Amino acid sequence: MLIKALCDYADKHEESSEERLPQGWSYQNISYRIMLAENGEVKDILDIRQEKKQVGKNGKEKVHKVDIKTAMPKRHNKSTVFSEIIEHRGKYIFGLQFSKGSLVTEEEGKRPYREYYNEFKSKNSSFFEELDSDLCNAYKAFIQNWNPEEQKENSLLLKLKNDLNNRCFDFALDGHPEKPLQADEKFIEKFNQQNSEPISETDSENKSMCCITGKYEKTVDIHEPVSFPGGQCRLVSMKHNAFHSYGKKFSYNSSISEAAMKKYTSALNYLLSDKSHRILIDDMAVVFFAMKNDDSAECDEFSFIFGDTKSGQEQMTEQGINGAVQKASSGIIGDTESVQRISADNDVQFYIAGLTANSSRLCQKFFCKGRFGDMINNLKKHQQDMKIDEGQRSVSFFSIASQLKPPRSKDTTIAPPLMTSIVLSAINGTKYPHALLENVIRRIKTDRDGENEHYTKLNSVRAGIIKACLNRKYNKEEITMHLNEQNYDPAYVCGRLFAVLEKIQQDQANGKLSSTIKDSYFSSAATKPSSVLPKLIQLSQHHLDKLSEPSRIFYNKLVGNIIDLLDDSFPQTLGLDGQGRFIIGYYQQNKALYTTNSENRKDG
Repeated sequence: MLIKALCDYADKHEESSEERLPQGWSYQNISYRIMLAENGEVKDILDIRQEKKQVGKNGKEKVHKVDIKTAMPKRHNKSTVFSEIIEHRGKYIFGLQFSKGSLVTEEEGKRPYREYYNEFKSKNSSFFEELDSDLCNAYKAFIQNWNPEEQKENSLLLKLKNDLNNRCFDFALDGHPEKPLQADEKFIEKFNQQNSEPISETDSENKSMCCITGKYEKTVDIHEPVSFPGGQCRLVSMKHNAFHSYGKKFSYNSSISEAAMKKYTSALNYLLSDKSHRILIDDMAVVFFAMKNDDSAECDEFSFIFGDTKSGQEQMTEQGINGAVQKASSGIIGDTESVQRISADNDVQFYIAGLTANSSRLCQKFFCKGRFGDMINNLKKHQQDMKIDEGQRSVSFFSIASQLKPPRSKDTTIAPPLMTSIVLSAINGTKYPHALLENVIRRIKTDRDGENEHYTKLNSVRAGIIKACLNRKYNKEEITMHLNEQNYDPAYVCGRLFAVLEKIQQDQANGKLSSTIKDSYFSSAATKPSSVLPKLIQLSQHHLDKLSEPSRIFYNKLVGNIIDLLDDSFPQTLGLDGQGRFIIGYYQQNKALYTTNSENRKDG
């Protein structure tokens, strides 16, 4: 499903592309141009990047350099030493790398760079041997005359520093920087002819019906890698001889043609590299696209409502969510000062996939497609369900994941199956996984206040998660936005009572306590109210004696009203759902107590 959708997406973009590259070509970002003399000597290395102005967060204008995108022979990204025709990587071209202020031919624990140069020399010398043009001849002369060991003090390379290791290069004849080697007519003619040659008899043995295109074509043996954040890996990879299926080895048993493979890898590389089509949640990359030529409007709106933490969308308010949906339905997105017309199509097919990297393999955690408008409405409902306070910021999936982690474990990531289930629940509008409720309650009961302000025992995000899980589980608004004094559920009422008893303790000490009953009794009270709450009620009488008469009257009346709702009987034990209700009751009563002013308290 995913590979077929990626191929269809690639076809959509090819249809709208003004310029389609011939087979064997792809666009490559080039930073530097190596200027060659006719005898192959390197005369200069030009920085051909373009300067681009950008306004930073502080309002100041910054200038940074952008690579030149040019059509070059396709890069294969082989994991072994493998040179391209017209090589563009520094370690292949020069057999050198920049390390600790010097040019080196080898480093400890790494393959000698001379091996990369030898591979480059062998492959390119063979290809260019019969080509005769001024630039091709200069290129051949450079390959034959260059000696990495003799160039360790080369001033042109030393000036590049780390760019020698990280940037890409191409070649031109000195005095003619406007015509690079990849634009040489003699080279283009031979390269295109070589790439259009028919399949040999040996290759024809591996032809089969492609499961994507439905055509009888050559089946690819090893699929090209995908540039996933953190490294390269393959979506389809069965290259080890230890595994055979139907008598076939490598990836021949996948029945995916070379043409289809090139389409899906190209499309997936584009989506993963474009931040408007990709959002990261821990180790999982969520890619999304609409099946149309220009899906920028749909992807911008989806990214905004989904919660793109990399661009600060986790700080979006509910007003912003509603505004985004309202504007989208009328064909407008952006602020009121710079309104931009968009063409978001609520009826277009929209695709979302969650991917993680496992060693050198790319793992598909989920894939779903549907009507774009339905997905947006479900995500809006997800944000509403997660909201428990007025004016609360949107809850991004990154925020949800962070609240499920131990506060001191910076490297801990949420299990992909759990994160997958949470995302799918939001997209499809279904119940949240039981493990989400279980995890957040465990964190609330075991984390300690004060270790990290972001990871307090109970905050609006954690309370909102519990509210959303319970309401969706029972398919009704059992937990409301604000304190509900008409909610007679024993667990909810016990949570309210605990909050009042804690506030009494705080008030008698004028809020100067370093720890309260919550630090010692919260977890046990949420699990076994009958064993804890009667003791705390008795303890609160000592605190009440130290309060002023108006406060004493207010609290006595409030505690009495809450206990009356329990019919003088506390629950023996609370299950997971009951613990969640207890926590919400505590959270909402605590918030109400701290927002109630003294005049209201006296009037009560």
